[in-house]
Amino acid sequence: MCETAVDDGTVTRLLARLEALESREAIHGLMVSYMAATDAKEDKGEKVARLFTEDGRWQSVGPHGNPGWAAVGRDALVKKFDRNVARMPFSAHFVTNPAIDLDGDTARGRFMYFQACTYRGDQPLWIAGSYDNDFRRVSGQWLISHMRVHNFFTTPFDKGWVAVPHMQTP
Repeated sequence: MCETAVDDGTVTRLLARLEALESREAIHGLMVSYMAATDAKEDKGEKVARLFTEDGRWQSVGPHGNPGWAAVGRDALVKKFDRNVARMPFSAHFVTNPAIDLDGDTARGRFMYFQACTYRGDQPLWIAGSYDNDFRRVSGQWLISHMRVHNFFTTPFDKGWVAVPHMQTP
């Protein structure tokens, strides 16, 4: 039988690595939950808002950004996302390419997203972009504290992003 001595430093390093892996996985899972919440048919606003800190912020940024769509706080998030039920009655969001940096109970995560949706009931769209998010662990649970949505394109399904790089969707 082979015995291996494990010192306290090794255990500490292993526990720190495990903590980092669990945190990254929890944050990635949080983003998957966000995608599912934004696609919900009922209680969309509540489902989204519970994934944010009490003072959580959602912000549209970049050249196709819409500053008027920002929302701060859970009540504002509920209102913002409940309006999307009629605006986009069907949506299917996908999140990819996670890059997550941890710093204790805070983190920053960058992700890519793709969305197929129906706008105002009869216009099929493709939407793609990226998220640059701040996260905070509150009572042991990772939550979104600031979401920056950078839209690359919103384009009619039948035309594509070359012909129509960005369509307004008020």
